[in-house]
Amino acid sequence: MAGLLKENKSIASDWFMPKPNMISEYAERHWDLAKQVGFPTPKHEDWKYTSLTDFRDIDFSHQAETIPTQADIDKLAIDAETSRIVFVNGRFISELSDIDDPHYRLTLLDENAKQRLPKPINPEFFLHMTEASTRETLHIEIAKNCVVSKPIYLLNIVSRPYGGMSQQKIHVTQGQGSQVKIIEHLICDNLQDTSAHYSGSRLVMDVADNAGLDHYKLCFASDTHFHFGHNDIFIGRDAKVASHTFLFSGQLTRHHTSSQLNGENSHIDINSLTLPRKSQTYDSRTYLEHNKGHCTSRQIHKVIASESSKAVFNGMIKVAPNALKTDGQMDNHNLLLSRECEVNSKPQLEIYADDVKCSHGTTTGALNKEQVFYLQTRGLAKEQAEQLITLAFAAEVAEEVDIPFIRQLALESIKQKMSKVSG
Repeated sequence: MAGLLKENKSIASDWFMPKPNMISEYAERHWDLAKQVGFPTPKHEDWKYTSLTDFRDIDFSHQAETIPTQADIDKLAIDAETSRIVFVNGRFISELSDIDDPHYRLTLLDENAKQRLPKPINPEFFLHMTEASTRETLHIEIAKNCVVSKPIYLLNIVSRPYGGMSQQKIHVTQGQGSQVKIIEHLICDNLQDTSAHYSGSRLVMDVADNAGLDHYKLCFASDTHFHFGHNDIFIGRDAKVASHTFLFSGQLTRHHTSSQLNGENSHIDINSLTLPRKSQTYDSRTYLEHNKGHCTSRQIHKVIASESSKAVFNGMIKVAPNALKTDGQMDNHNLLLSRECEVNSKPQLEIYADDVKCSHGTTTGALNKEQVFYLQTRGLAKEQAEQLITLAFAAEVAEEVDIPFIRQLALESIKQKMSKVSG
């Protein structure tokens, strides 16, 4: 890995990510692919606005193994009726998880099963690092026509003091006609610990014909956390999928949602809300392939940047030559709450078919002074007026959430984070 860093002048030459302890040919293959791609530098187009300079603060030699108690888990988890599956520093903890739920089957995949997994839709360096470093892959299998009564809650706890690196890999297979809601929740158990830490996650969701999936990702880690997430969604015929991502934490958080519409008459919603503040950088990316005709997609991505933070949105819709009657729409709207913050947006379309309807749009601006003044004339203080307008801007994404307690958690988290903004 040291050789991969030679081009990156912004990272100290005596620092490197250690090679993982390889336990399989599968891991070795992804390690080789990571080397071929190369460690990201500002010269890479996809990393032009996302700096890895502070990544060198991570102490990869510190790999503590700590397991919270059941009482600790209950304090950290969302208080709601769910089927909870617990991970600590990326590792599946069966004794703290609901492993006997009749609606799904849990399996740790062996080497042969891993080799049969689908290839990544839009791979990059940190995806390969997660695949090479993950010690286990949890398979969640949902049977044909099964309606999972409670949301499957994937609780990934970064247990501190930890430092170093943790990686997580989950593969979800839905049978035809099945219905499920999945919640990903990344959280730290000690927010006072300021040591830098890196976590990688990879969630693959294989949605069969006529199936339905609602997916939610909540990033609520510490302010010194570095997280790189990669979600792949494979979608069959007549399926309906919604994926919502909320990036509310971390010094650097970069999340990819990559999807393929591989059957006709399917629909996907992809939404995200990112709230960087201080000197944080949040990078949200989507990549969607319309590979079959008569499919629809809708995307809403919003950024609220404050103080000296940075945000990036990069979205791509590709329409294959045979994907006739495609209807795809992608919107990105960015709100700047200070003069020092920065948002870089790049929505893209690649269309190789006729008779399609696709569009993308992006807007970036500050709070509307006339709206603020109007609310002040109605008796609100300036700070209250600005917060109310900001919440209204964010609410469009939160209101798309179908689970009431997730929607409420998102809105409360927005209020809490906005209350700490210094301008």
